[in-house]
Amino acid sequence: MDRNTNGPPPNPPKKHHYIPAFYLARWATGADKRLCQYSRPHKTVVANRRHPEATGFVERLYELEGLDGELAQQVESKFFSPVDGAAADALLLMETEGNRAVWDRRRRSAWSRFLHSVLVRAPEDVEIFKVGWRRLMLTDNNGEWEARYQELKGPNDPPTYKEFMLSFPDDDHNRSAMRALAGMIDNENIGLKMNQMIWHIFDTPRGEYPLLTSDRPIIRTNGFHAQNGHLAMPIGPHKLFIAAKDQAALRLMRSIAPGQMVREVNRQITDYAVKYVYGEDDRQLDFVQKHFATKKQPRLMASIADKYEEMADQLLPKKQG
Repeated sequence: MDRNTNGPPPNPPKKHHYIPAFYLARWATGADKRLCQYSRPHKTVVANRRHPEATGFVERLYELEGLDGELAQQVESKFFSPVDGAAADALLLMETEGNRAVWDRRRRSAWSRFLHSVLVRAPEDVEIFKVGWRRLMLTDNNGEWEARYQELKGPNDPPTYKEFMLSFPDDDHNRSAMRALAGMIDNENIGLKMNQMIWHIFDTPRGEYPLLTSDRPIIRTNGFHAQNGHLAMPIGPHKLFIAAKDQAALRLMRSIAPGQMVREVNRQITDYAVKYVYGEDDRQLDFVQKHFATKKQPRLMASIADKYEEMADQLLPKKQG
């Protein structure tokens, strides 16, 4: 029973937003409280009005496979939902205070954690991580896991550690991977690096086209600490969040003319989209048609998975034939 309503408990959330509704709601500025969703179901980009809750999700994306009901959806309900809720509070601070905002540790860390989550929670990221996690579970470079396994295994267990790990059903590995993904997003070192970057809010001119966003809304350089390292994310039709490595990187960004900044951000946002681009309305349909998904954004998760490949390659069973 639900304590507040004396009725049955609410159904666990099965629509898992990798682009949260609180973020997309910033583009839902019309009387219908919907935004413009650009997509390309066939050869031509089309524009449709969508509620922020009705886009940017995959059902059961973060599900703990093999479990039932609320237990299966707890990564969404107990991890991503609080991550997004705390980030919504931080976004409100940026909207109301801009560069005058006084960041306390809680809200700054909440926004950093949200940014990190957006970089690694898209559908292809989750799939890459699941595959990489299973390969990692097979690695035992110095033999420690094998030795430990030989100490603990029973008479009916598989003879080797590798065979033992391979005996687990996919659901077990996938559940373990989803819990590990949540732990990785909470990584203190990455959060600290983002917290230490210089944060700045650009207000773009109302006379320019509004900023677009997409299902891959973060523009980033190759590493936070590369020369002129930064990441950028539209946080509304006329607000752009920048996290810069240092003052030199921020000065470079601020030297760009406002109109050029809007055009470049919109181009990159649209270039790297996968399924959806979002705007206030359909004024930029021709622009989106020209640039939609013309480039593939290097995913942060892919570089992590590459390490798994190197570590596990020699331990994987070879295909016969």
